[in-house]
Amino acid sequence: MQLRSKVVLILSSVVVLYAVVDHAMQRVLISPSFGELEREEAQQDLQRTVEAISSEVQHLDQRCFDWAAWDDTYQFVETGDAAYIKSNLGRTAVLRDHVDFLVICKPGGEVVWSDIHSPGGGPRLAMREFPTERLSSSHPLLAENTKLGRNDSPEAGRASGLVMSEHGPMLIASRPILTSQGAGPARGTVIMGRFLGPEMIAELAAQTSVQFEVWPLEGNTIPAKERELLDEITASPVPVIRARDKDFLDVYATKDDIQKAPALLIRASVDRAISARGATSIRYALISTIAAGLLLLLVLLSVLQKTVLKPIALLTQHAVETGRNENATAKLALKRDDEIGILSREFDDMLEKLAQSRAAVVEVARAAGKSEIATGILHNVGNVLNTVNVSATLVADRVKNSRVSKLQRLASVVEQQADNLGAFISQDPKGKHFGPYLTELSRLMTTDQETIAREVDVLNSGIEHIRQLVDSQQAYARRSELREPTQVTALIDSALKISEQALVDCRATEVVRQYEDIPPLPLDKHKLLEILVNLCKNARESLQRSQCAAPRLVVSLRRTDDADGNERIAISIADNGEGIGKAGLVKIFQHGFTTHKEGHGFGLHGAANSATEMGGKLSARSDGPGHGATFTLELNLESLTAA
Repeated sequence: MQLRSKVVLILSSVVVLYAVVDHAMQRVLISPSFGELEREEAQQDLQRTVEAISSEVQHLDQRCFDWAAWDDTYQFVETGDAAYIKSNLGRTAVLRDHVDFLVICKPGGEVVWSDIHSPGGGPRLAMREFPTERLSSSHPLLAENTKLGRNDSPEAGRASGLVMSEHGPMLIASRPILTSQGAGPARGTVIMGRFLGPEMIAELAAQTSVQFEVWPLEGNTIPAKERELLDEITASPVPVIRARDKDFLDVYATKDDIQKAPALLIRASVDRAISARGATSIRYALISTIAAGLLLLLVLLSVLQKTVLKPIALLTQHAVETGRNENATAKLALKRDDEIGILSREFDDMLEKLAQSRAAVVEVARAAGKSEIATGILHNVGNVLNTVNVSATLVADRVKNSRVSKLQRLASVVEQQADNLGAFISQDPKGKHFGPYLTELSRLMTTDQETIAREVDVLNSGIEHIRQLVDSQQAYARRSELREPTQVTALIDSALKISEQALVDCRATEVVRQYEDIPPLPLDKHKLLEILVNLCKNARESLQRSQCAAPRLVVSLRRTDDADGNERIAISIADNGEGIGKAGLVKIFQHGFTTHKEGHGFGLHGAANSATEMGGKLSARSDGPGHGATFTLELNLESLTAA
């Protein structure tokens, strides 16, 4: 099996295993949380239903209070006023208060008015619990039989809640009949009720957005399924939840009647949207995991192809081409830190050593001549520098120990005695020494001046000598121009290293190399190295002087075309240092022009001349001070390869 197939099989197995384990964990850990949230939501829905029924009882109690604590009702119980009956106890007036049951009775239970009808204004009904002539003196809804408040207060004798009648469950409220100011004594009781039938259930379901049904606990109206759960429902302190199917949950609870005994079974039906969304989320997570795994598989295969298979193929092809063409200067130059990169560098080093051995004769001859001349020049420069150093030290000492301070004290005395200077010099004991002291000081300062002048002449002579030595070396370099196959990238790296070593306390700089694959070119590599070192050194000095927080040097080598379509190579050195203004860009290559105090103004001028001698050109670009600068050396590729 090929390496690629093995990797594909292993990665595919890992992705599938991860997807299976992740999906299983989600079903075990996450899916139950959706179910729990759904059950909590179902309990809240049922609670809203129970609270809606209780709220309806409160509304009924408030309407009952409005009737009972009313002077007209208070008088009606005593007088039986027909006008009160006509204006307040008609069917329309009762329906306006949304009640199905209205009973007004005197103390002791005598019924003054009774109106019981089906919900929505239907036919009159008869109820055993509420006869039309008289209620039982022990009836729990009579005001005198309640113990819920202080006597003669609006809250005394009130009662409200749920009662079970032969016509179904009913919400009911009773209030003692008092004056409009809530004063007594009570003249009887007003009892109001409303059947908890389909019409009211529909209204409450619309208010709560919960569909529910109710059944009396007594009787045979409870369905068989609910009857099986009845013992559990009545014994449980919390609502009982059962799944009807995959789309709905049934939530059960009981409601107490007015005597605090369980009387009504309530079932709320809640859709299972949360579980459905949870299942959808888990399915989406599975699909997302599989998709991410496939994407990861493709990325890894692509990376494998780029980092392993393709480099091995390139290395093999490079070895074959090198053996066929015997071109020992060609390099693969794989910039990698792994085993393939080490193998590539070792192979390139081996070829480089072979190329070095072939060029040994030329290099030895050239190096011998240059070494001999350089040794002599450096020795002479060293001797001259000793003299320059001694003279500079003497000048520094003379300046440091100058008699200027003494002259300043004399000037101070003259200034103090300005109004009587003649008398001071001729008569004052101190003033008599003024002339001899001034004469001696003048002689000493003259001696210092002569000494400094001699040493300055020595310095000038030494510096001129050093310049002549440098000129002789440059003349030799121009006479010894030699073209040879040169790997430009290696030369750029050497220039970067030399420029870094040439600076004292060089700032830590990020160096970015962007090299295209360009074969060795016949170049005067010493002249090219001189140009590159100058450009790299200038860039590093610009970074040294700038205040940028992250010094960065970008060196690139690329192919390009000029305006005539000739193919060229371009070497660019860009920094994010102090930059160059527009006026400076115009004069940047002029002899003697420099942008900093310690410069001499002939480095870039000489580099531009050397570029011209090589058949190329040197250019500069900058967006202004503080935006860095880019220097580009362009060489004609066709003329170089033809040579």
